[in-house]
Amino acid sequence: MEGVILFSDDHIYTPNRAESALFDLLKEELPVLGVHNLELASAAVKSIGSFRALILDWQYGDERMEVEDLMEEIKEELGQKGSLQAPSQKEDAAFHFLNENDFYSLIYIFSEIDIEESYGSRLKEKFGDRIKFKKKENFNRENVGSFKEEILLEIEEWKVQNQNLSVPIQWSVAINESIQKIFKELAEAESHWLKELYGSATNDGVDPELFVIELMQLILSESVIQNKDLLSSIMKVGKEESSESSISNLNDHRRALSKLFSRLFYSELKDDTPIMTGDICQLSKDKFGVLITPECDIRFVKEESGDFEFLIFGKESMNDHLLKHNSYKRSDTEDYHSLKEKRKEGLRELFNQENGRFHFLPSFPLFSDDLNQSCAINFRNATKRLKSTDVINLHRKYKINSPFIQQLRQRYLAYIGRIGTPALPSHVRDWNLQ
Repeated sequence: MEGVILFSDDHIYTPNRAESALFDLLKEELPVLGVHNLELASAAVKSIGSFRALILDWQYGDERMEVEDLMEEIKEELGQKGSLQAPSQKEDAAFHFLNENDFYSLIYIFSEIDIEESYGSRLKEKFGDRIKFKKKENFNRENVGSFKEEILLEIEEWKVQNQNLSVPIQWSVAINESIQKIFKELAEAESHWLKELYGSATNDGVDPELFVIELMQLILSESVIQNKDLLSSIMKVGKEESSESSISNLNDHRRALSKLFSRLFYSELKDDTPIMTGDICQLSKDKFGVLITPECDIRFVKEESGDFEFLIFGKESMNDHLLKHNSYKRSDTEDYHSLKEKRKEGLRELFNQENGRFHFLPSFPLFSDDLNQSCAINFRNATKRLKSTDVINLHRKYKINSPFIQQLRQRYLAYIGRIGTPALPSHVRDWNLQ
């Protein structure tokens, strides 16, 4: 089996505990990293990145005992018998750990209490079928083998149902191997390589932090694309046969693909993200702009309170374009799927970016949660300059990713840089064709 298993349980290294025995049995068949608290689990996730599966206990250490002792005291004072629901002190820590991390792996909650009843709906909303719940009922060293087999079976079944998992795991391995090699080579070339690169970027006028990161990403990419195991994994998945006849709901499939490509086109920005080429700013309720000022000028524009250059478009820009240039109006009364195939193909070709005057951005995330709204940028009248002091205060929730922002800028520069030439008379054309 591929990939590392992360096993987090506070009794994993406690002698004579079933958890310790389970850890030892799992290690005989899998590469397993064992940690005994959530802090180490969090550090492992950040350091390693991709896991085949995460086996997670819910209550940890001294705080569990403190909570249980407190509940016993409360029961005695109230004269109650039986179990009493404990407060979620440490349980909230485990929930927070899961909630703040986006795992692309199987999450196996293995706990003494019924977590699914208390947290199941919220966790399934985030992780879907990637999270499983197993209670430690009758869990002891005598029957730990059966628990091991059940856990391995769950992991294997999930692996079969999620064949694409092999690629992210192999990708993570390729990145880790490449990073180690790259950093080694840079350090051998110059021990203060980071400082030198930072200084070079500062002198060139770009934001040095962004420049260093982008440069490292480019070098990393050049190394990763040479990883034969990764290339083989991608090829294996990519060549698997698929058929539209196996799609149960075509609209759901279209929506899912639009979500996929929207993620490729755009990235969501944090509030404190520095201004970058490709940022999408909301100028008013229905008007937006893409920042196209080159990266090397952004720092100077900010420092000198200069102007940023934008390409502007409206929320209805695509619908207006379709009506004006294609005589097609998106509405409940005109069903796109009732159009003839040749007509639909003509509309689809808009996204090939063959018209030098217009640029189309599909599945724009600010327009619709269904990601079925696009925008059209008309290079003839889209340019607008805004003061850097004003741009700083604009709402920037998304940016256009590479290489799509480079494509947009290149097409815009080609349009405004075109040169008019006289049209050939018909007779000259005929003479050259007959």
